Amino acid sequence: MLLSFIVPVYNNAAAFAQCRRSLLPLVESGIAEIVAVDDGSVVPLVPDGHKVRLLRTDHRGAAAARNAGIETAKGEFVWFVDADDEISTDAIDSLLADLQAMDPSVPLFHIGPMVAVSSPGQVPQPVPPDRAATRTAVPLQLLAPRCSIADHTTNILRRSWLLQHPEVRYREDMALLEDTVFSLKVIESAGSCLCNDTYRFYRHHTYNPSSTSGAWSAVRSERFTSDVCRFFVFLQQYAAAHSDCPQVAAYYERMRYVYLRVMAVKGCPRANLVRLIDVVGAPRRTPRFICFLFAFLCRKLRRLK
Repeated sequence: MLLSFIVPVYNNAAAFAQCRRSLLPLVESGIAEIVAVDDGSVVPLVPDGHKVRLLRTDHRGAAAARNAGIETAKGEFVWFVDADDEISTDAIDSLLADLQAMDPSVPLFHIGPMVAVSSPGQVPQPVPPDRAATRTAVPLQLLAPRCSIADHTTNILRRSWLLQHPEVRYREDMALLEDTVFSLKVIESAGSCLCNDTYRFYRHHTYNPSSTSGAWSAVRSERFTSDVCRFFVFLQQYAAAHSDCPQVAAYYERMRYVYLRVMAVKGCPRANLVRLIDVVGAPRRTPRFICFLFAFLCRKLRRLK
């Protein structure tokens, strides 16, 4: 079997049903399998015969569910898909051809916007739209602030490589940004990759809880503040280990701006924002009191709604 889709499911069976429908053509052709990990849903996910392999676990979060899926998958490659994703079949034949043609020593297939670099110091050029690009090293220099390379849903991994690298796993002590940490560790550890950015395969059907829509409760704000602080401690260590790569530093600056803004817009208490700024520092050219004022105004506006 070529491909295992690993899908954590927690109290979102309706969304998973739509995700499952988009994957069934590959399952029925024998090319792929669906490994659904029911992460302790209140209403257990119903088994679906041979079309879905169902693994039930106690509720420990999406990171633990994905890690459990790695162990039980049988495909040559694993693709981590969220339960509210739908996989497009528009270009699936091209993806499968790329995967089947991959050299066994290459552990990573990346989908998304990247640029080709054939030699150190060369100006990056766009990947030609009619071919996949093979790289002898995973390109940290391409980690632009908005680059999808740090999105775990754009990376398809050779399962044997994952099993041989237990240090590359989702962090089970985080409920937010654990997928980004995982992707950065993959990029750091994989020695080579194949990429094709000529198509987009998936779309999300529900909002990401880290987005700016909706407010966080006090409990969620406290939990997510801890996770965001853990993420930035990791990212600081990651940037220090790759100090010769300015794109990593740019990525750090981008994420610092994004999550200070997210926590302010989410209405997080001032104490939570102070905790994060103590870890990451205020953004360049933005004094701390401006961050606090913006967060204060966001909280006031939310109360008026």
